[in-house]
Amino acid sequence: MAHAEGASRGDATHRPDEVTTREGVFPIGVDHYPLDAERQGYDEWYTGDIDADFAAMAEARLSRVRVFVSWRCLEPQVGQYDEEMAERLENLVAAARAHGLQLIVCFFADDRLAELSAVPWGRHRDPRTDDYLIAREVALAQRIVNRYRLEPAIYAWDLANEAFCTGFTSEEAFERWVITLREAIREVDPTRPILLGVDPETLLRASGVDPRPAIDFSEGASSHLTASYRAYAAEGPLTSGPSTYVDGFLLRAASSDLPVTVDGVGVHSLDFSAAEEAAYVRTVLYSALMNRASGVMLRRWRDLETEKREPYFQDPYEVLVGMVDVAGEPKPVLDEVRAFARVAVRIDPERYALAPERAAVVIPAERYEPLPSLAGLYDPRSCLQSYIAAKEAHVPVTVVREGDPLGGYHALFIPSPVRLTASMWKDLAVFVQGGGSVVLSYGGGDADPAVREIFGVQFLGDAGPTGVMSCRVAQPGVLGGIASFDARTVLPHHALLAASGAMVVATDAKGNPLVTVHQYGQGKAVLLAAPVERAIAQNDPWAAPTAVRHFVREVYGSVARAAGAGAMVECDRPDVELAHFLGEDDDILVVLSHNAEKVTATVTFERVVSTVSDVRGGTPSSVGGKTFGIPLHGNGAVTVRVAYRQQSGGVDVRPA
Repeated sequence: MAHAEGASRGDATHRPDEVTTREGVFPIGVDHYPLDAERQGYDEWYTGDIDADFAAMAEARLSRVRVFVSWRCLEPQVGQYDEEMAERLENLVAAARAHGLQLIVCFFADDRLAELSAVPWGRHRDPRTDDYLIAREVALAQRIVNRYRLEPAIYAWDLANEAFCTGFTSEEAFERWVITLREAIREVDPTRPILLGVDPETLLRASGVDPRPAIDFSEGASSHLTASYRAYAAEGPLTSGPSTYVDGFLLRAASSDLPVTVDGVGVHSLDFSAAEEAAYVRTVLYSALMNRASGVMLRRWRDLETEKREPYFQDPYEVLVGMVDVAGEPKPVLDEVRAFARVAVRIDPERYALAPERAAVVIPAERYEPLPSLAGLYDPRSCLQSYIAAKEAHVPVTVVREGDPLGGYHALFIPSPVRLTASMWKDLAVFVQGGGSVVLSYGGGDADPAVREIFGVQFLGDAGPTGVMSCRVAQPGVLGGIASFDARTVLPHHALLAASGAMVVATDAKGNPLVTVHQYGQGKAVLLAAPVERAIAQNDPWAAPTAVRHFVREVYGSVARAAGAGAMVECDRPDVELAHFLGEDDDILVVLSHNAEKVTATVTFERVVSTVSDVRGGTPSSVGGKTFGIPLHGNGAVTVRVAYRQQSGGVDVRPA
């Protein structure tokens, strides 16, 4: 829950060329780390040419910069503050002011190189839980905030980065630390936003600590793909397949009533070519714009100059790869950022609104159970594959968690849970009876008795694992274009079912129900008798059989369309993502390819399109029909303005 006393932006000013979205300002920012070479010592904190760096950032249309306080440099002895180091912080603020940039000041962070929070007089006590050290942290934060509380060049105070926060071992300690620092800052600065730079999903995965209660005490949330989480969720090529959806999935999973910034945008190591870096960053930037981010923060401004050694290691704090090289020369990724800024700024929030998401992937509450429960290991990956399937069906989709309100949705996808809570089963019953549609895939173990009522089937047991998934369509056309197939893939479970009111739409090779549809009240409940999404995630997402992916995609798409949660624009390519911004006189369509190869996407609108044009300007091209093609380079993105043909009598009527 956002806190009203900190919602005001206070003294913060914004550059006139900042990018905007439906929610307001859409800043493009970057982390500026204090050291640029491994050979530098911690006391060389921000000794580089700050003015030149900030001038280059402003020229590249960046609007925000995160800088990192060095507790070790500023307070070398207890209660004694180094004025020379304080002057370096003043230089950062002055340079930001001179170049029209907004600073996000991060108080406590780890970056492995600069030993930012490793005060020598701390005597190895934990700065996250030791009362004395926390009192010194409060004093440092208040000292800085008091000095700059009226400074317009500072946008927000960031309590800590994710690397620092992974050291917490309990939710209670984390929340207590955040409240303590927040209250201390609010005593001095009652208006400027207070942030906490952690991702709820990746931090939980890394430390076992659920940070959501602590995040609720900030004025903004973050999504932040870490190297370890990408290896867990979708290890493989950066520029194709499942990995290109992970940033969008984390953004949706981090969504709450707080604005969410996509943080740490960029590759995680120096193992990739400049072209791969640029293609990946382009994908993430457009994915952020298309999935309701409130802004983006690039991972690092300058490449880290590393020591020569073999083999190269992967930095755990992901601060190696920047937008310019070690000599300050721009890399192709910087051109991508400039190009993205020119596009995104054209989407005027006063004129265009992103089409609402009426479908959602549900993350089960069991995901938060500690070991030995395995739900925390496989549920997030299953939900990612569910999210990808919905995107491939071009369904406008978001991510919610079990227990969240469901009233705003028309279709829900619940991928392969072992169990849901009793309250969730009650919520599902109300949801479907009221006209909603649910797709639930069996996750193994005993089925809840509510399955019989809501889904109209009797559970006869778990048939166990199988190495082949078979589908025999019994009722063609009921669920889109699903087709019969046999595919080699490991299914860890398979429910034996008997219809008791449900329609059997498809069976396995032995005649056991595979897909059932049940009319329950005013809505429909679709049951898949196997954990298909989990099977895709646990086997090999890049090598998932085409027939299996098509099957899931068709089920999702047909259910969403029938429930009124489908896309207003159709596309013939599942590997192309669409975002539809609705306007009064025209619309904007953002098209993003998740394929590293050159493709052409054919899109079909509900109305006759008169002309299309590049959103950045140029001569409109005549269409005169509902369908046209959009060429896309590998991982390419195209943003077009779509004007419709007026109806007879000059009245242009938008369909409901």
